[in-house]
Amino acid sequence: MVESKRPSNRARHTVAAVPVDHGALAAIHNSVSTASLDATDLAIIRILQDDGRAAFTSIAKQLEISEGAVRNRIGQLMDSKVLRIIGVADPVALGYDAFAMIGLKVAPGIDPQDAALYFRDKDEVTYILFVAGRYDLLVEVICETQEQLALFLREHCYSRSDLTSVEPMVGLAMYKSMLKWGQP
Repeated sequence: MVESKRPSNRARHTVAAVPVDHGALAAIHNSVSTASLDATDLAIIRILQDDGRAAFTSIAKQLEISEGAVRNRIGQLMDSKVLRIIGVADPVALGYDAFAMIGLKVAPGIDPQDAALYFRDKDEVTYILFVAGRYDLLVEVICETQEQLALFLREHCYSRSDLTSVEPMVGLAMYKSMLKWGQP
């Protein structure tokens, strides 16, 4: 992923409004609450979720505010980590044909965060979520081939003593994949 520190007049990336990890989520929550975002901030986020390459001038016209105001607000949203403008590639279009959501249950006495941290730096892992219910963690993995997915499962899941249950749910077809969420 390419992350832009400061958007240009014409941003060239799509918008992902998804926290990366619990630390980032806590930083977002602590630095800016939804209550401190006004209707203009939320409208800018909505526009960028539809088109991350929208020009500041286009956003300004739609919202009937100055281009400078748009630039400043986007800068503030990015500085406070509420907004990231990044390029998002479609892994299936790039030939990554093996994807799975893996439900993991950690062994008694093991902190799920420790298990999550193990997976965080693995290139195949695109998503880790600490959950309540049947599993402790959900880990999304995308690989080029089924063989690579099987190798990932053997090396990083089945061989670990801190996991008591590994349930791969292999994707057969993808009908919707988006990083846009809610109605900000």
